[in-house]
Amino acid sequence: MNDIQTFQEMKATILSHIDFRNGVIEDSAERMLKDGLVLDVRWKGNVHFRFYNRGSSSRYLVVRNEEQVSASYFVRRLDERFFKSVGKLVNEIENGDFHKKKTQNEKIMETVCRRNLTSCMNDTKWKEFLYAMTEEMSTAVPYDYKTLFEDNRENLLFGTSYDVESFNWYDFKSLEWVKLKPKFQEHIYQGRMMKDKIIYHDVEAEFSALMKKYHIPCEYDRNEEVYVIYGYR
Repeated sequence: MNDIQTFQEMKATILSHIDFRNGVIEDSAERMLKDGLVLDVRWKGNVHFRFYNRGSSSRYLVVRNEEQVSASYFVRRLDERFFKSVGKLVNEIENGDFHKKKTQNEKIMETVCRRNLTSCMNDTKWKEFLYAMTEEMSTAVPYDYKTLFEDNRENLLFGTSYDVESFNWYDFKSLEWVKLKPKFQEHIYQGRMMKDKIIYHDVEAEFSALMKKYHIPCEYDRNEEVYVIYGYR
């Protein structure tokens, strides 16, 4: 089964369970493989319900004038819980609730002004950072990030996947900071009866050189022993 068939089956399943009422189903064939867009439903006022799928994970949201006006909802299976949640969103759209809600950019600007923050990165710099991490680093550097809409984080969960699903869906404008560990231990499972094999990695020099190459503002936090790239501070 190819990706187009998979997307069409997911779309058919959703449409068979959800009544989108006054929403018009948009033809998303050209964007299916490029953006992972499975279903796009449009209402008056340029309000859209959109469902995306990438690999094993899917998400859905509401946008107005191409700006997000709802939370991103993540789902792993199209079950009764999912159908009820989407039905609730459809009711809110039909009631005109999303004509009044602030867009993601409006929420970001409000948060930045309220906290008196200054922008330190832009989309171009974040894309250069991702390119450096995924195409030029010899080893994937563990990282974690915080968005403007999260509370302070005490426990960091470092991962090494920089794909769209793992890296905040590439919503760069909402990134407050990214913390990285170019010196780290890799644990390799060797079975229940044996201890994990531990491999020590030190790619600090390589990482620092790439940050300088792309002029990405990055500083070392001695207390946490991590490098920090601030989106805002």
